[in-house]
Amino acid sequence: MRYRQLGKTDLRLSELSLGTVALGMPYGLDAQAPGAGGAPPPTDSEAIALIHHAIDRGVNFFDTARAYGRSEELLGKALRDRRHKVLVATKVTCQNKDGVALVGPELAEQMTRSLHISLRLLGTDYVDLLLLHSASTDLLENSDAIAEVKRFRAQGKARFIGASTYGTAASRIAIAQGVDALQAAFNILDQRLAAEVFPCAKAAGTGIIVRSVFLKGALSPRAEYLPARLATLKERSSAVQRIAAALSPPLTREAAALKFVLAHESIATALVGVRDIAELEASLAAAGAPRWSDATVERFRRLRCDQADLLDPSTWGLP
Repeated sequence: MRYRQLGKTDLRLSELSLGTVALGMPYGLDAQAPGAGGAPPPTDSEAIALIHHAIDRGVNFFDTARAYGRSEELLGKALRDRRHKVLVATKVTCQNKDGVALVGPELAEQMTRSLHISLRLLGTDYVDLLLLHSASTDLLENSDAIAEVKRFRAQGKARFIGASTYGTAASRIAIAQGVDALQAAFNILDQRLAAEVFPCAKAAGTGIIVRSVFLKGALSPRAEYLPARLATLKERSSAVQRIAAALSPPLTREAAALKFVLAHESIATALVGVRDIAELEASLAAAGAPRWSDATVERFRRLRCDQADLLDPSTWGLP
């Protein structure tokens, strides 16, 4: 396993890290029942065994959130005697139960409640990285939320702070607000961050954590189950598959997606969501393989999609 520095922090993250949303709740495209509520999570024992295997294989960074079903609880159980070996990130919610963004004292109360529940479920006194979940431009422009996570950092409940964002505008605001790290979507199809955000982050010393490497399954065989309105994504995904299969040695679509992300030195780590050890091992093999040439990276770079309405899975109407 190779490791990279997270911005100006003292955290060195494994290049491949584990996102846990798929361990705690139904998520993504279900090959058995497309559109029926998401692929089911593994059993508790399977999820814990997967986390233990990841640690044994050198993965040292785990990402979770209050909104990820039972993932914090499962991660806490898995790390009961291994917390000292890993780095943990979680996210605080800034909305009420109806999804309405909060402000003022209500926001502070919600964020405090969210963090305390997370710490209890994770079985820890602190997290290594605390992120604002789905931080919008409005949330970030109002400095209350940033002030709260900075207060948590000062209290020792978080070593470093950051924001999980969508698109480029919120990402740039978060960097300007002085966050230690940014978690954002970046993949072969969605390359918007490369020109507009990566240079700003580098100049500010803000670490970059990439999620949505497989674009919620669109860059995997599950793309077959995308609805007709997402035909453009399905076609681009097929093109990724064709180019990956023609490489020497040939690669799967998922391996190509991961290697493309890791070809960017601005990125500290790529989060992958896997449901079993076989999927994890496939990602580990891709991450550990020799780096691509610039020419190979460019072949995949040309497959980018610039239709913003297609690149945010929250607009797909799928679980």
